[in-house]
Amino acid sequence: MIFLALALAATPPADHQGKALIDCRVTRQGWLRDCKVVSESPANANVGAFALKLAKGYHVQPDDRRIRGGRIRVPMQFKMPR
Repeated sequence: MIFLALALAATPPADHQGKALIDCRVTRQGWLRDCKVVSESPANANVGAFALKLAKGYHVQPDDRRIRGGRIRVPMQFKMPR
Protein backbone atom coordinates (compact mmCIF):
# COMPACT_ATOMS: atom_id res chain seq x y z
CA MET A 1 0.00 0.00 0.00
CA ILE A 2 2.84 2.42 0.76
CA PHE A 3 4.43 1.65 -2.61
CA LEU A 4 1.17 2.52 -4.41
CA ALA A 5 0.92 5.81 -2.52
CA LEU A 6 4.50 6.73 -3.47
CA ALA A 7 3.87 5.83 -7.12
CA LEU A 8 0.75 7.99 -7.24
CA ALA A 9 2.57 10.89 -5.59
CA ALA A 10 5.33 10.67 -8.25
CA THR A 11 2.85 10.75 -11.15
CA PRO A 12 2.51 14.30 -12.49
CA PRO A 13 -1.01 15.71 -12.75
CA ALA A 14 -2.63 15.78 -16.21
CA ASP A 15 -2.15 19.55 -16.42
CA HIS A 16 1.55 19.36 -15.55
CA GLN A 17 3.45 21.85 -17.67
CA GLY A 18 7.02 21.82 -18.89
CA LYS A 19 8.61 25.23 -19.42
CA ALA A 20 11.67 26.47 -21.22
CA LEU A 21 13.13 29.88 -21.89
CA ILE A 22 15.55 30.17 -24.79
CA ASP A 23 17.73 33.06 -25.96
CA CYS A 24 18.46 33.31 -29.69
CA ARG A 25 20.22 35.50 -32.22
CA VAL A 26 17.84 36.86 -34.88
CA THR A 27 19.11 36.95 -38.47
CA ARG A 28 18.33 39.87 -40.76
CA GLN A 29 15.65 37.70 -42.34
CA GLY A 30 14.06 37.00 -38.94
CA TRP A 31 15.20 33.38 -38.37
CA LEU A 32 16.34 32.28 -34.91
CA ARG A 33 19.91 31.00 -34.72
CA ASP A 34 22.53 30.14 -32.07
CA CYS A 35 19.86 29.48 -29.46
CA LYS A 36 20.74 28.60 -25.88
CA VAL A 37 18.55 27.36 -23.03
CA VAL A 38 18.26 29.99 -20.30
CA SER A 39 16.01 27.94 -18.02
CA GLU A 40 13.86 24.81 -18.09
CA SER A 41 11.58 22.88 -15.79
CA PRO A 42 11.10 20.26 -14.71
CA ALA A 43 14.78 19.41 -14.53
CA ASN A 44 15.93 16.35 -16.47
CA ALA A 45 12.80 16.29 -18.67
CA ASN A 46 14.62 17.52 -21.82
CA VAL A 47 12.15 20.35 -22.42
CA GLY A 48 15.08 22.69 -23.11
CA ALA A 49 16.43 20.39 -25.81
CA PHE A 50 12.94 20.12 -27.33
CA ALA A 51 12.59 23.92 -27.31
CA LEU A 52 15.90 24.26 -29.17
CA LYS A 53 14.69 21.86 -31.86
CA LEU A 54 11.45 23.81 -32.29
CA ALA A 55 13.31 27.13 -32.50
CA LYS A 56 15.07 26.04 -35.71
CA GLY A 57 11.79 26.58 -37.55
CA TYR A 58 10.78 29.82 -35.84
CA HIS A 59 10.64 33.05 -37.77
CA VAL A 60 9.94 36.52 -36.37
CA GLN A 61 9.44 39.82 -38.08
CA PRO A 62 12.77 41.69 -38.10
CA ASP A 63 11.04 44.71 -36.51
CA ASP A 64 9.56 42.64 -33.63
CA ARG A 65 9.72 44.76 -30.44
CA ARG A 66 10.94 41.77 -28.40
CA ILE A 67 14.28 41.78 -30.26
CA ARG A 68 16.97 43.47 -28.18
CA GLY A 69 20.49 43.89 -29.55
CA GLY A 70 19.83 41.34 -32.30
CA ARG A 71 18.62 38.71 -29.78
CA ILE A 72 15.25 37.50 -28.57
CA ARG A 73 14.12 35.48 -25.57
CA VAL A 74 11.32 33.03 -26.28
CA PRO A 75 9.31 31.40 -23.45
CA MET A 76 7.73 28.04 -24.29
CA GLN A 77 5.28 25.81 -22.44
CA PHE A 78 4.65 22.13 -23.06
CA LYS A 79 1.99 19.81 -21.74
CA MET A 80 3.91 16.95 -20.22
CA PRO A 81 2.84 13.35 -20.81
CA ARG A 82 1.50 11.34 -17.90
